[in-house]
Amino acid sequence: MTAEGQVIASLTLMIALFGLGCGPTQTVHVKRGAGMLGLEGEVGQETVLEDGSHVVVVNELPSEKSATDQAVADKRATKSKRSAPLYTAPPYSLGGLPVPPAPKPEAPKELKLREVERDGSITLRAAMPEHVMAHLVEAVKNHEYGPFYSQMLSDEAHQAYERAGGEAVFKEWAEKNRKDLLTFLNRMGANWNGAEVLTERVTALRMRYRLDRRNLPDIRFEVVEIINEHGGVRLALIR
Repeated sequence: MTAEGQVIASLTLMIALFGLGCGPTQTVHVKRGAGMLGLEGEVGQETVLEDGSHVVVVNELPSEKSATDQAVADKRATKSKRSAPLYTAPPYSLGGLPVPPAPKPEAPKELKLREVERDGSITLRAAMPEHVMAHLVEAVKNHEYGPFYSQMLSDEAHQAYERAGGEAVFKEWAEKNRKDLLTFLNRMGANWNGAEVLTERVTALRMRYRLDRRNLPDIRFEVVEIINEHGGVRLALIR
């Protein structure tokens, strides 16, 4: 058998050994002048073996490292394509999240109508006309006029008393009319929302409350006026 025949026979055996079960026709590249095989064919020469495989003579065999690197790169690219998420909406869309609960409304703070400070001073507060009346009742009952005079009189009433002599004049008036004031204020407080108390708006911030005295002829006082100022309500007039 010639050398070329031996080479072809050897290649046939190699292809048979490595190609078992491979199925499709294979192409085998053989380096020209490979001493082990003794192949001296021309570059590009192609021989078809009995099993249909093609043997092609080349100057240099394809680099196994390059082929391996390419295979790894192709595999990574395929894996990256498969694992990359496909977003059809912004990735941080809040559309699917539950609506957060509305904050709980803060409980309204309790209004302290009377507060004794650490230094002994007294702070009075009033948000409704009834509060002003209650403070005046306590002031007259306890002969404690200072806090009411400085905090519960309207600016207009306070300035008028200041021109007349100040707190001493207010105290003198309240003490002189103490019995009638208490009777009037208690009657007003008991019927504040009843038919005996008539309400009239004097200005946008000033209200007049009139006690119906047809069944109470002995009560001296009849009218209370309350004004809204400085974030609360204050006494503007009693007559």
